[in-house]
Amino acid sequence: MNGAPSTNGHATESVRARGGYDAFFAPIPEQTGSGVIEGPSAPLPEAASTGGAPHFSTGRPEAPTPPRAPEPPARAEGSGAVTAAPGQAFPAASADATGRAWTGPESASVPPATSSTPPAAEPTVSYQNTGAHYGVAAENVSRPWQSADSAETARPAAQPTTSLPATRPPERTARDASGRIEVMPAALTSADLLADIAAARRAQLKSQSGMRGALNKVGFNLGLSPAEQRTEERRGRIRRQLTSTYQIAVISVKGGVGRTTVTAALGSTFADLRPDRVVAIDGNPDFGDLPTRTRRHPYGLTLRDLARAGNLEAFSAVHSFTSVNESDLAVIGSPWNTEATEALSGQEYSAAVEILRRHYNLLLVDCGTGVLDSVTNTVLRTSDAVLVVTPATVGGVKGAVATLNWLNSQGMQHLIAKSIIAITHHQAARPTVEVGHIEKLFASAQRPTRILPYDPHLGEGAEIDLRLLDADTALAFEELAAALADGFPSYPAAPDDRGGWR
Repeated sequence: MNGAPSTNGHATESVRARGGYDAFFAPIPEQTGSGVIEGPSAPLPEAASTGGAPHFSTGRPEAPTPPRAPEPPARAEGSGAVTAAPGQAFPAASADATGRAWTGPESASVPPATSSTPPAAEPTVSYQNTGAHYGVAAENVSRPWQSADSAETARPAAQPTTSLPATRPPERTARDASGRIEVMPAALTSADLLADIAAARRAQLKSQSGMRGALNKVGFNLGLSPAEQRTEERRGRIRRQLTSTYQIAVISVKGGVGRTTVTAALGSTFADLRPDRVVAIDGNPDFGDLPTRTRRHPYGLTLRDLARAGNLEAFSAVHSFTSVNESDLAVIGSPWNTEATEALSGQEYSAAVEILRRHYNLLLVDCGTGVLDSVTNTVLRTSDAVLVVTPATVGGVKGAVATLNWLNSQGMQHLIAKSIIAITHHQAARPTVEVGHIEKLFASAQRPTRILPYDPHLGEGAEIDLRLLDADTALAFEELAAALADGFPSYPAAPDDRGGWR
């Protein structure tokens, strides 16, 4: 701030008289003395005299402008090569928007004469143009430029060029020996660390029952109790995804054991907890009463009507032959009635079930007591698992053992491997047979058992509603459904698999 102002080579008196930009850019008067340029200042391009950017010309060069003085200050050699005169400095090279290198002065000034000694010779630097002809070259097509020192000999046309080094962006990512880009170290992306981060602020379900549920209603934030956690885990097993149609046959060679009741309650449990389509089929050719425990069809349509119908490509057309209860369980009944003169045949059952398999994921079939009839035989040949129902009586246990032995004799070991024994209680009183001994008997055959307690609602013999069941009974049916769902296939069955149609 305290330094002397720049006069650009002008006398101090002229600067004071004019002042401002006029004094700075005014022509320098002629001076005498050794080492001082005589005559007017060298003509410069328009861009250099005004301090603006140089003018680029990509077409034909324009006509040269007559010089203002007989002595030009510089010489242009070749197309785009400018040679610096001694004592004259050029600005650094830059590039235009297209990446082409160019050189041009930002302002033109002549240094004042401070000494009679001529300046020392400086190395010549040539700036190479990559092909663009701008205003300086176009203006001097007709004659070359010469320096102010007329005694200086002309330099050869070919001058060594200095090219700008290519710039390369720095590496911002580290690469390992194999060439793979490593964004973060492996220690920071371990599964345990990520699990800890996810578990730190994980939202949790609030308890809705018991003391925890009561405290949550007054402002607490307590998670699920151990019992509620077991319920979530059990229902998750029931909702296991099916990759193909799965059929469960409910059988017993002894009548009156609660086979139809178990089919209706188990099917309602599956339909209530699973998101896909579940259908219960009455496969008893003699006297099937599954619709009486679930929901009767309003028009009395049965399996036989479905087998004989046509144009059943749409699900709505097939669904019209079924009835639906409160748990969204679709039920299709047997054609038996008091006026029936012909029982349901295995061929009719096969035709009807083939249609149902195209639209439903899970099928539960209530079989009859006669395992030798064509319908029951067809059901067992096309099933993936069996549920053997037996009461907690000596006769019921004998019937269950006889059923397993018959399956083994018929070559259906694959059904025995996926069979579960359901022990039912028909009375509220304690059964005469010790249930623990029955469980040990089937455990020796490596068959799991599930106990279904007595329930007043099931004992009524009317339509079953899961909302009217006791908590213990509903829990027992959920555990039975989860045990059966553990055998669901998680992959498409092989063509030679003996598990039936999948």
